[in-house]
Amino acid sequence: MFEVTFLGAFIAGILAFLSPCVLPLIPAYLSYISGVGVEEIQRENRIFTPKVFLSALFFVVGFSIVFTMLGASASLVGQFLRSYQVEIAKIGGAFVIFFGLHFAGILLRQNFLRELIGVQAILTALFLFNVLDRESFFSLTGALAVVLALYLFGLHEYLYRQFRKEASAKISYVGALVVGVIFAFGWTPCIGPILGSILFLASQQETVREGALLLLTFSAGLGIPFLAAGLVMTLFLGFVRRFGRFFGVVEVVGGVLLVTLGVLMVTDKLSWFATIGAGI
Repeated sequence: MFEVTFLGAFIAGILAFLSPCVLPLIPAYLSYISGVGVEEIQRENRIFTPKVFLSALFFVVGFSIVFTMLGASASLVGQFLRSYQVEIAKIGGAFVIFFGLHFAGILLRQNFLRELIGVQAILTALFLFNVLDRESFFSLTGALAVVLALYLFGLHEYLYRQFRKEASAKISYVGALVVGVIFAFGWTPCIGPILGSILFLASQQETVREGALLLLTFSAGLGIPFLAAGLVMTLFLGFVRRFGRFFGVVEVVGGVLLVTLGVLMVTDKLSWFATIGAGI
């Protein structure tokens, strides 16, 4: 049976790769972990550089190991919290909604608080006109309250702080793997919202194996484009320049997907979404 959560995890990985604060940095990371300069590749017009690809492979293995371990531990913890699954799903869904708004850049809008109040007013109207049932109304209202609290505590400001470091030192393949591990733990301002959502889904899996596979699938979505970039770095540099015009679309699409996932979790409709995926 097709599991929509695994497809979602793979797509989430691709979206993490395409995000505007990850994709433009890929050439610099490839150059750093391989010790091969971007100007050197462009000057010699080499389409395939074995060292760049192998360094990228070790880098991907590094962050995949960490993400997979996180998925396994998340599902292990989830087994102890199974009796509170409904409550956790609602709270987790609120966080996913917040992450989706962050990814789409909506939290930085000057009138965000007014817009949040407007959404609450719409929900209230739908409830009063019996479009929303009582349980869904209070669940969504609670989710908006969580989003508001996280916003007022300034979590969005922390997530938007980016730290870019330049380095010119050449490192080995083992070093590339270590950098991949560091990437998994430290490069979260961009992929953190998406990763956090996938980790929550991993905590809801029945077994440790399923949770680990979910994060391995996410790693594949993030890692395969990275390997492709390392395989043909010269062509990838041109792709980055051309794709820049679509960064806004990637943000909006990723944000909408995350917010939709969060709403389904809050309203306990995620099983309905999975049923649609099972028919594919």
